[in-house]
Amino acid sequence: MRELTPVSLEELATTRYRYSSMLRATPDAVFAELGDPSLWFALLHHSVWKSGATSGVGAEREVGVHGFGSFRERMLAWDPGERVAFTMVGTTSPLVARMAEDMVLEPLEDGVRFHWNVFITPTRLGRVIQPAQGAILKGLFVRSMSNLAKRTVWSAGRLAATHGT
Repeated sequence: MRELTPVSLEELATTRYRYSSMLRATPDAVFAELGDPSLWFALLHHSVWKSGATSGVGAEREVGVHGFGSFRERMLAWDPGERVAFTMVGTTSPLVARMAEDMVLEPLEDGVRFHWNVFITPTRLGRVIQPAQGAILKGLFVRSMSNLAKRTVWSAGRLAATHGT
């Protein structure tokens, strides 16, 4: 696995790739799924914690993405019910020089708005697909939100009971 230069939270805030979707679920139900994205994120086929910690700032996990390789992630933010952000510190992908993701949960009266922000600096080879990068990310996001909605649908009943909807 090739080492990558980490992306900071400050750099991550400058990304141009930003997506959001409404989920009828509680923030806690959605956050519970963020620990193992291989259960819902499109193309992700495994997610394994590699550090002693299985959550929290500094914890690391390795994920495999069909067609894109494996990535080692280091957590930059871990705020239960609110946010998970991580930077890639290693990869087998020849397409990525630097990468990070930020998932922010915005509580709403009838659910949660899921914000996904992605920072990518491509390699020379990765620049070949850069014109299609936004469409690829959007497609992954749409499929992933559909999967996540199915996994958290049970919490919609809790929302109705809590908010009387």
